[in-house]
Amino acid sequence: MRRWFESARLDDDPAEIQAHKLALLADFCDHTGQNPGELVSGLLRTTKDGHTAIAAKKRITMNNTIEEFVEKSGFTGKDAVVNGNIIRGFLVHNGIFIQGRAWREGSGGSPAPS
Repeated sequence: MRRWFESARLDDDPAEIQAHKLALLADFCDHTGQNPGELVSGLLRTTKDGHTAIAAKKRITMNNTIEEFVEKSGFTGKDAVVNGNIIRGFLVHNGIFIQGRAWREGSGGSPAPS
């Protein structure tokens, strides 16, 4: 979590915003039954040549889990997108490339058509 705060410069955020982000991550960890380190390590795999890579199928599952958590937490619209992306931000700042949907005003939080 220290890496997340340092690389995202969250230490500069007001204390109440820092507390919200930490509580959100803690609630997500409770939802998944994993600690923050397990969230990250669970998305990695070892390749045939011994390198570490992101497991694409697990990343898709994680994105779905984040969406499920946000919905079960009662977040809607912009709040749903922002809070989901806070969790994704933790993963990104720990080396996991993962993207969620973007907020578009008036969209009700629904993903934009492709």
